[in-house]
Amino acid sequence: MSGKPTYARRRPETTALYQVVLDNLRTLYAAAEDGFASPLPGFVRDELEGFIDCGVLARGFAVLACPECRERKVVAFCCRGRGFCPSCGGRRMTATAADLVEHVIPNVPLRQLVLTLPFELRARLAYDGELLGGVSRAFLDSVLGWYQRHMRARGIADGKSGAVTVVQRVSSDLRLNPHLHSLCLDGVYAESAGELAFHPLPFLTNDDVGDLLQIARARILALLRRKGVLEDDTVTSDAALADREPALAELAAASVAGTLPAGPALRRRDPIKLRGGSEARAHQGAMRR
Repeated sequence: MSGKPTYARRRPETTALYQVVLDNLRTLYAAAEDGFASPLPGFVRDELEGFIDCGVLARGFAVLACPECRERKVVAFCCRGRGFCPSCGGRRMTATAADLVEHVIPNVPLRQLVLTLPFELRARLAYDGELLGGVSRAFLDSVLGWYQRHMRARGIADGKSGAVTVVQRVSSDLRLNPHLHSLCLDGVYAESAGELAFHPLPFLTNDDVGDLLQIARARILALLRRKGVLEDDTVTSDAALADREPALAELAAASVAGTLPAGPALRRRDPIKLRGGSEARAHQGAMRR
């Protein structure tokens, strides 16, 4: 068996996800326009329609030729989407992970910390990038500061650590759920005799984790109050988004809750009682028997 790498064109048009999107995209547009005060935002349409074109030869391709053996390969164009396409998203994820391992993260112990947020905040954080960035900084400042204090108590002064954070926008059931995956150096670097040395963090107890959680919680809540997102521990509504992108606001709220935002199911009315105890349901003003 030869170890020579080979190229095989992916065929997205044969996958279940592609067929579902292709068969139901216009239905989605119609349901959204019928159920909302405005159509879906342009970037949502671009993402979905770009996915339909991605990897399909009929939508455009390039012919690559080897200058030595003259072998040719036909390569379909990709959408380079950042939110929906599993192929382009997977390619970017793999390239980022390889770059981090080879050029960024040192060969030291690591710890993954995951920050999830209450349901009431998820829709707001999903479309407010500045606010999500602030929450991320507050969380990481809490973690890295706690590392410094924890190691200082063990005689390691002026230690510094680092972390890489990735935002995951959905949960396993595809509900809208922006949360943070932070990969932290599990310890600190400190200078000794003119050289940097890494000092790993000792085993953490449940009390240690609870202490770190309380610090992060207090800082994040303080940030949300300063930004006007929280008033008396109640999440305020974002009228600006509702006015600017009403469809997006309703979709975000429905995705967090796992409810249907639009479509025929929402137009069903209560059963109409007929004589003799039988029932019928009215759909869109018409009687269905």
